[in-house]
Amino acid sequence: MGRSHALSGVVVWLAGCAVVERVGPDLGWRSLAVGALVAGGAALAPDLDHPGSTAARVLGPVTRWAARGVDAVAVRVRDRTCACCARRGGGHRTLTHTALFAVALGALAALAGWAGPFGAAAVVYLSAALAMHGLLRRRTRGPFGGHAVGLLAAAATVGAAPGGSWWWLGLPVFVGCLTHTLGDSLTVYGTPLLWPLRVRGCRWALLGTPRRLRFRTGGTGERVAVAVIGAAGVLAAWALAA
Repeated sequence: MGRSHALSGVVVWLAGCAVVERVGPDLGWRSLAVGALVAGGAALAPDLDHPGSTAARVLGPVTRWAARGVDAVAVRVRDRTCACCARRGGGHRTLTHTALFAVALGALAALAGWAGPFGAAAVVYLSAALAMHGLLRRRTRGPFGGHAVGLLAAAATVGAAPGGSWWWLGLPVFVGCLTHTLGDSLTVYGTPLLWPLRVRGCRWALLGTPRRLRFRTGGTGERVAVAVIGAAGVLAAWALAA
C-alpha cells in the first residue's frame, strides 16, 4: 500500500489546507507544496516497523537496520503492556500504527524544525525522498531520483527562507502518520489506533471500519480507494487554485 499511503498523505494535507484557506489567511507555497511532500513521506513512516517496507528501503542498510530495531522494540512494548497480546507475531502494525506515535513523530519533527534550518532540511529531505519512493516506481525515478528530489526540496525550502520558523513541519508529519494508520484501519487486519487505552479489555485491540467495509491490501478495494483519493486530490487542488 505504499503508493496508496503516500497519495493519501498528500491529499489529506492539501484538503486540510483548502479548508483553512476558505476560512482563514492564505497559507503560501511553503505550507502547500512543502507540507504536501512532507505529509506524503510521513504517510509511509509507520511502516518502518516492517523490514520489507518502502520506508525500510529508502536509505538502504541504514533504514533496514532501523526497521529491524523498530520491529524489535514494538514487539517488546506490546508483550510487556498486554499479556493477552504477547507472542502474537512480529511488531508490524503495533506501536507505530497508533495515534500516539503520530503525535510523537510530529512533535519530533516540530522540534527539529524549531532547532533551525538544518533540522528543517533533514525533515524535508527524508520526507520528500520517502514520498518519491512511495509514489513512483523504481524504473520511473531511477536509483537516486527520490534522493535528488529530497535534496532539491530541502535546499529550495530552507534556501528560500533561511531565517524562517519551521516548527510547523510537525503538522504535516502528524497528518501523514495518522492518515496512514487510519488508512490501514480500512483493511481486514485493522490497527491498534487507541493504544495505550484499553478497548474491550485489550490495549492492542485492532480497530477499523465495520468488517463488511474492509478490504485486503493489493485487492480491488485498495484500487477503488486509490481512485477515490486521486479524485479527492484533484478537487483539493482545484479548491486551492480557485
